[in-house]
This record gives sequence, C-alpha cells and structure tokens, in this order.
Amino acid sequence: MMNDIKIFKNDKLPFIELRYIKNIKECEKLHSHNEITITSIKENSININLKDKSIFLEPNQFLIINRLITHSATLETDAKHGYVLYLDNLYLNNIGFFFNDDYFYIKNNHHFIKLCEVILDKNISIIQKEEFFLEFCMKFFNYKNTKKFVVSNLAYKIKNYLDKNFLEDIVLEDISKEFDITVVHLIRVFKKQFGLAIHSYIINKKVHKAKELLNSNLPIIEVALQSGFFDQSHLNRSFKRVFQITPKQFQKNILS
Repeated sequence: MMNDIKIFKNDKLPFIELRYIKNIKECEKLHSHNEITITSIKENSININLKDKSIFLEPNQFLIINRLITHSATLETDAKHGYVLYLDNLYLNNIGFFFNDDYFYIKNNHHFIKLCEVILDKNISIIQKEEFFLEFCMKFFNYKNTKKFVVSNLAYKIKNYLDKNFLEDIVLEDISKEFDITVVHLIRVFKKQFGLAIHSYIINKKVHKAKELLNSNLPIIEVALQSGFFDQSHLNRSFKRVFQITPKQFQKNILS
C-alpha cells in the first residue's frame, strides 16, 4: 500500500531526509551512512547493533548514530511504524550544531516521533517544519555560537521583515541570510522578544489577513488562498484557534 512507506525530501530543506516505514524489515548487514542518522519506532521493538553493543530500541526511545558509524538492525518481534531521519552533518556544523559521539541513546522521550509527524504532515508549512527541527536540535545537539551579534532592535527588524514577507514562501535560512545571523540566534532573539515562534507569528499574520478579506464577499476558498493558506480547511483550523469561530461564522455574522 502507498501509506506503508513515506519519504520527505524538499529543496527548501535539503539538509534532511525522513523515511517512514509501516512494517519494519531487518537489515542484518553492517553498513554506515554519510549523514547523521536518528531512528525510532512506535510499536514493539528493534535491536540496533553497533560495533561495541546492541541497543534494544522500544517506543518513545530514539537513537542518534553519527556519520560513518557501522550498524545493523535485527528483529525479535514484528516492529511497526519506524522513522529514520538523515541529517547533513556539514549543514549542522555550519549553523553551530555538533555531535561528536559515536551514538546517543535517549529513553522515554517523545520529541523525535513528534518531529517526524510534523515533517510528514502536508498541512504544516515548510517554515514550521524547519523551526520545529531546529528546536529539536537545540535540545539534543551541542551548540557553539561562533559569531558576535548586536541584539539592539534586531527582533523588531526581523518582525518588520516578516510583516512585509509573510505571504511569501520563505524559510528560516532566507531570514537569517537577510540579517547575517545563524538560524539558531534568529529563533532565540525573536521568541525572547515576542514570546512566539516565527512560524506562529506568520500564521497569526495570515489569519488577520484572512479576517480583513472576509469583510468582502469573497468565497472562503479564495480568502484562504489570498491569505497564504494551503486550502480552506487549513484556514478554518488556524482561524478558529485565534478567534474561536470559523471563517464562515465570522463572514456570515459580519455581513448580516
């Protein structure tokens, strides 16, 4: 079936590749990858065999394996719903993240599965996927800031940029290049000043744009597209979170 395997690759986020497999197969042959690999499952268990030990991976656990570290995978039961994320090591280093261990085993933590679900969700914007990914990196990778920054007014300059470009298909790297800062510093300085993640601020701007357009007699699907949403259902969910009513309810009442 088509849903048994899903692969996420996107030119806007060339540094990640995510694979979902419903029914996990054994991979007994030792191998390695050029990328950092993170893996987890949602049902039953899998043995990840490394050069010096075997790790019994269960749900709500994940394993980070460094590039070029040989490993294999064997099964004792039917394991289901597996996720494997491949990360470009050079990209991580360039933005200040480092992973120097051979591997890192993390128990009782749902963050990786949640990250994978966000990445695979077609109704979530690229910039939200990117921001969620970087917030994950902040939790589980070493970070070294190699640049000095002038913080004064920076958050407001970023806000002005977003106000002008929120309808464009931008990603965090576009914004960081505009201000010659790392994406990590971008996320931190904006959230510290405004209390919102960047993707949340953009969604908020789009919702208020939609509210303006609903004052006219435009069809709601047209309002959704003109305010930067994927479709009408995407607008409905976002609008209701902010205003507690649907766009249709808002438009019907304001027109009456």
